[in-house]
Amino acid sequence: RLCPMAFLLLLLLAASAPRSLELQLLPFRFESPTTGRTLSMCICAKCGSTSVYAALFAAIAGHPFERWVAGRPIVHEFWKWGLPGVSRSMQSADVSVTVTRDPIARYLSAWRSKLACCPKRSGVSPRPCHPDWSDGERLVPQLLELAYGASRTDLDVHCMYLDDFALALRAVHNNGEMARLDTHYLPQHLQLCPPVLRKKGLLIGNVSELTPTLARLGGFNFVGGHVQVVRTHATKGGNLKATLAGISETARGALCSLSRSEYRALHLRLPFECTSVHLKKGY
Repeated sequence: RLCPMAFLLLLLLAASAPRSLELQLLPFRFESPTTGRTLSMCICAKCGSTSVYAALFAAIAGHPFERWVAGRPIVHEFWKWGLPGVSRSMQSADVSVTVTRDPIARYLSAWRSKLACCPKRSGVSPRPCHPDWSDGERLVPQLLELAYGASRTDLDVHCMYLDDFALALRAVHNNGEMARLDTHYLPQHLQLCPPVLRKKGLLIGNVSELTPTLARLGGFNFVGGHVQVVRTHATKGGNLKATLAGISETARGALCSLSRSEYRALHLRLPFECTSVHLKKGY
């Protein structure tokens, strides 16, 4: 059971956190109606969450999730699935899964899918080139406000070039406002499963590493068989080493600088391209 102190901390976080944290504060939990075995899942946005939740839904419901149906919840809103045994909960579980991702790869993925401008063209105003184009109208002003103050929200900007995104994100970190960032680029170490969920049966890794393990989960009597994770919402990006080598020194330096603490918290190795050999002084 959740200890009183942990429960009090949860209430304080819920009261003070922005809406962007709503999906992280209470993790996914499934209790098998037939066996009673429990599964807890913590997964951040841009860590493969669409694929994982779609796989969980199909396993529990016995049929695929119908995506983007007007008036219905999105797949991430699992507490609205209406399936027996599914809830949001801080209780410990028999099996606890935390899905992570390389921090810089995640930031680049968030920029590509939510904020990216099309390549610059002389005499042409910046225009959105990201697939989730409607999000830019909300996310760009939010990020600029956190980074530089409310006056920047007066700008009619719905996309950002990578250098501008990286510098704005670093400014938010320098301002100590990381916890207020949108869920798609909220640092992972600020949204990991709390320790109470990680006492036993812990599985942690990126979605590719965990896919075979999730498919072998036993003791849950899933109606749909096994949890089969299939990439459903992938963002193009390619090899991180090649990507970092191909972006500007400004963007690389900012992303490397702001993500150092996140790499340490996740016990991941900082990319070699982020070492002092590759970065100018000041990062």
